Amino acid sequence: MTTSFEPFGASGAVVNGKWNKRQYRIERLLGAGANGRVYLVKRGKLHYAMKTGFDAVDHQSEINALKALSRSNTSFRQYLLDVDDLHSDGQDIPFYVMPYFKGSSISDFMKQNGRDWIYLIGLNLLRKLVELHKEGYIFGDIKMENIIVSGYGDVELIDFGGVTVKGNSVKQFTEVYDRGYWGGGSRTADEAYDLFALAVLLISSTDSERRLQGIKQVLPQNRNVEMLLDMLQSNKALSQAAPVLRKVLLGKYTSSRQALADWRRQSYPRPARTPRSMGGTWLKVCFAASLLVFGFTVYMYWP
Repeated sequence: MTTSFEPFGASGAVVNGKWNKRQYRIERLLGAGANGRVYLVKRGKLHYAMKTGFDAVDHQSEINALKALSRSNTSFRQYLLDVDDLHSDGQDIPFYVMPYFKGSSISDFMKQNGRDWIYLIGLNLLRKLVELHKEGYIFGDIKMENIIVSGYGDVELIDFGGVTVKGNSVKQFTEVYDRGYWGGGSRTADEAYDLFALAVLLISSTDSERRLQGIKQVLPQNRNVEMLLDMLQSNKALSQAAPVLRKVLLGKYTSSRQALADWRRQSYPRPARTPRSMGGTWLKVCFAASLLVFGFTVYMYWP
């Protein structure tokens, strides 16, 4: 059954889990999509992300995938923290709770820190996909809104509504990142599907000419992978990653592990500077180190 609802009022509303009896306070709406809404919530002193589902079947499928990933020996371990229902307006609404990741979009991160960071971001995204694919799933809906960047180019995938068991049909996607949209292959959930979306994401996030913005005006029969390859060739920010991304767009990789290995072999420029978010941490470390050196010097040479 599919329902349309806004289960909460203004921020500050309290959610009481029907079965597990845990209580959460709503801080604000983080985002809304085709299969649910995500809220920033607080329990005690900690913040979490809570997702409410529109469709019970889709929501349970997402929970099943997160349960499996939470038991895995990967960076997705313990992603699923709570599963319950809340009662609102005479109906039970399913929700789940996962960690809240603070950060920014790829575009905003690079605006602050420089476009050279795209190579490290790409590396970390590939690492995430290798872990996910190893567990038998593909992400499906790779797009700008579903990725958070923080720290030293660290990345997190934040919406698992499109996660699909390998071999099934992709259940959720965004057209411009979709392999089928470009005539580059089927919508079967295989590792190359995620890699294709990743290539489009990297092109889009470094596309200074914003050529992808006008793609929807192009007739479907005129859309093809060659258009993406042309954009890649003229994209100076991705010049050193172009050989790998070209193979991705042409479907030359059957696994994300192969693509990751090739990405690592490339000689990429180091990021231009340390992210601003880390500046305070480095200053503290340097200050502490200077104090230690000073203390040691006084101890050794004080008469």
